[in-house]
Amino acid sequence: MLRQLNSNFLEECTAFFGGGTLITLLYGEYRLSQDIDFACPAGSGYRFLRNQVQKMGCNALFHNTEDIEIPRPPRTDQYGIRFPVCIEGELIKFEIFCEARIQLGSPSRPSWAPVACLNEIDTFAEKLLANADRWLDSSVECRDLIDLCFMRRTHPMPQEAVQKATDAYDVLPSLHRAIRRFQENPQERHRCFTALEIKDRPAAIDGLDLLAQDQGFGPTQRAADEQHL
Repeated sequence: MLRQLNSNFLEECTAFFGGGTLITLLYGEYRLSQDIDFACPAGSGYRFLRNQVQKMGCNALFHNTEDIEIPRPPRTDQYGIRFPVCIEGELIKFEIFCEARIQLGSPSRPSWAPVACLNEIDTFAEKLLANADRWLDSSVECRDLIDLCFMRRTHPMPQEAVQKATDAYDVLPSLHRAIRRFQENPQERHRCFTALEIKDRPAAIDGLDLLAQDQGFGPTQRAADEQHL
């Protein structure tokens, strides 16, 4: 579906692909993700984007809607643009949210991506903010923390990302509590890993332990399916 989007228009509005689906694509498709999320800074870019969608509907966002169904018109407001997309019988939630908390930097352009993407610093910062917002929401299945685990497993969290998120609001206490809660609750880990179809559970715990180490915590006591063979 990304290839059917009007990438030039989205980039003109400074709307960049991000969220959990970007992270899963970047880090080995380690979990189920059925959302397509873009971030667009508050200001002239988002105003132009919103106005065009209000005038043209989803035609403003896609240059080709072959093989996709959009069941209803997009909902637009000051916070974002949202609508469902159905592809081969599978329903995907599409959202462009208006980012007013942090200033987004220049996008990244992975060779596989047909659209501009959030850069590494902004991807980390957005996940820290998302975790702070919803780490206690059981319906989220700890996906923000798990995404941070897989990112941290590959490379350290950039201090610039931590600072950028912290300038918006204090994300570290929520991160600490989310890490400790996840480490101390193997039943919750199993529930979340199962719901998100995560197969490589040892890798997830590797990342969790690196996050824990960064915050001065000890390693996780692993369940049997979280052990390396």
